[in-house]
Amino acid sequence: MTRHRVVTWPWLRGIGGLVLRDWLAITIGRTVFAWRALTDDELEHELEHVRQWGRLGVRYPLAYFAESVRARRAGGRWYRDNRFEAEARAAASRKRA
Repeated sequence: MTRHRVVTWPWLRGIGGLVLRDWLAITIGRTVFAWRALTDDELEHELEHVRQWGRLGVRYPLAYFAESVRARRAGGRWYRDNRFEAEARAAASRKRA
């Protein structure tokens, strides 16, 4: 089991929406910040990001950014085609299965 904490603050919706239109949550270290309660699939997605933070430590934000740049330069979308997001989507899918 991954040690984590989920913080739900509805007021985050407006702030995050300034940067990412359809955002729901952001994970920083072992803490998941969300503007509403997460479904099991959404939580599993974020828990994969907790695991990624655990593997990479403080290098994770830079690695995530570099992966977004790589995806964009390859003609993809910076978020959807980011391998860290693909891993998180896969984790949520495994949880469903």
